[in-house]
Amino acid sequence: MSEVDRIREAYRHCEALVRAHDKDHFLTSLFSPTERRPYLFALYAFALEIGRVKLLVNEPMAGTIRLQWWQEAVSGLRAGEAAASPVMIALQDAGAQTGVSLAPLAAAVEARQNELHGTPATGATAAVFVMAARFLGADGDAIALAAARAAEAVTFAESAPDRARGAYAGFRAEVDTLPKQSLPAFLSAALVPLRLKRVDAAQWRRQIVLLRTAWFGFPKL
Repeated sequence: MSEVDRIREAYRHCEALVRAHDKDHFLTSLFSPTERRPYLFALYAFALEIGRVKLLVNEPMAGTIRLQWWQEAVSGLRAGEAAASPVMIALQDAGAQTGVSLAPLAAAVEARQNELHGTPATGATAAVFVMAARFLGADGDAIALAAARAAEAVTFAESAPDRARGAYAGFRAEVDTLPKQSLPAFLSAALVPLRLKRVDAAQWRRQIVLLRTAWFGFPKL
């Protein structure tokens, strides 16, 4: 298999993974430019991989060891092993094609490691928001601030509703300051008001919210 085919196959793997296990982000990715979608699929596949570690282990140490591999991989270490991972192949190509460093994703992995000990993984969610915006060609202080608020809202929508409401209100107030091309990166935050009302909202309701947001803007609380 040629290098081009290997990379193409890695992107297909990521797209299939996101389509099967993260339908919200699969749909939001479709609102990004066609040529950028594979980069988002790679990112969200990575987020899935590090997010489900806590479900696969019985004790924190085992999870920490698994996550350490991902931390080293996005930091540029373990190049040989990373070359055998479809998610890392696609993610590294996304970084190369966009000129975006993957190093900040190490913070996402660290947040997931801390989650194993009971700390909410807000930092992981924020890092994914920021990286998605960067893959779409947007960056800056406004992106970082919006990502922090969106991540807080998403993380605490079920466990601390009042905190989530405040964070979402802050995020929504910042939306108009964001570069237009970054908006697909934040679309999943639009589900917070629905989650506050219906924790177990059906997928079709979630899809309607995402579609309406893409067309008409982020919903009010």
